Amino acid sequence: MTITNEPVSAEVGEMVTILSIDGGGIKGIIPGTILAFLEGQLQDLDKNKDARLADYFDVIAGTSTGGIVTTMLSSPNENNRPYFAAKDIVPFYFEHGPKIFSPNNRFGFNCRNETSDGPKYDGKYLHKILREELGETRLNQTLTHVIITSFDIYNLQPTIFFKSEIEKSHYMDAKMSDICISTSAAPTMFPPYYFENDDGQGNMHKFNVIDGAAAADNPALIALSTVTKRAAEFDPSFAKIKPMDVKRILLLSLGTGAANYEGKYKAQDVAKWGALSWIKQDDGTTPIIDIISAASHAMIDDFTSTIYHALDAGNNYLRIQEPALKGSTTIMDDASVDNMKLLVQVGEDLLKKPVSKDDPETNEEALKRFAKLLSDRKKARAIKAL
Repeated sequence: MTITNEPVSAEVGEMVTILSIDGGGIKGIIPGTILAFLEGQLQDLDKNKDARLADYFDVIAGTSTGGIVTTMLSSPNENNRPYFAAKDIVPFYFEHGPKIFSPNNRFGFNCRNETSDGPKYDGKYLHKILREELGETRLNQTLTHVIITSFDIYNLQPTIFFKSEIEKSHYMDAKMSDICISTSAAPTMFPPYYFENDDGQGNMHKFNVIDGAAAADNPALIALSTVTKRAAEFDPSFAKIKPMDVKRILLLSLGTGAANYEGKYKAQDVAKWGALSWIKQDDGTTPIIDIISAASHAMIDDFTSTIYHALDAGNNYLRIQEPALKGSTTIMDDASVDNMKLLVQVGEDLLKKPVSKDDPETNEEALKRFAKLLSDRKKARAIKAL
């Protein structure tokens, strides 16, 4: 019997598997470090150095930098295998991060004078490298189901790129480079992105989009909702998964780290702030974004965890997040070599930390447990597919 590396649909398996990756700019190095460990475990278990995460996850979801990582893991190369191995993610940030977030690529942003000449970076290098790396690859070609978030500022509603939705909405079958640029167009950091895509009938659909964080910085809940509600409408492989049937859904959610600002902001001080003070502080922090992001992350994790535990499926959900970043590691565009090395260390240290205050199992132990489940599911599906 030969077990191939081709993705197998959830229809022949006992469980749908989801990987979700948050937004966070250069802090994507943190989940990149975690994913390299997980993929290494899967390769060891299956004694296959060519094994890739897309072989094991039915759905990979990402926002902003997480959307770019999602694309790396799921887009095909010339051999129809994932373009990047997980171990290649961190080197990608080290190679391109300093150029993406280079002072030479700035439009200009002067908070002290409370004037703005545009977003902080022009985005040209990011756009260039994504187009060069991804070429003409489109959403329909990804090697597993992907969900990548963005937000349409013209229609004031989320635009979520689902691979499974293409058949119903052909205009969503965009180039992966356009999707990556869309999901990473963070307000104040990069300009909004405009592009057009054919709807299959000769009409051009217009996209006016910004960073997916405006829709969901943590896309785990969107991914869960898609699998339990929407996907069955256009993807037979998920038809047997009923709403909230989380006993059959394995969900790994990776954060990019959150700063511990407890005690930093006091009402009497913040009361003096104007609009730009909320957007940017002299230390490089962005209070309004940090506050909204922290609230969103906490609510999504709490809600998702509550669902899984309430339905006696707590072991099927794993959220790995560093809640106490400090100094330069809190800044999403600090792509200095020293800071990127610190972010790698944050990821490595995170593996040794407990899953939560109430769970002494370390993240490393939990990932090994997840790797065993993923490996077993893949083998079971391959057998059933014969």
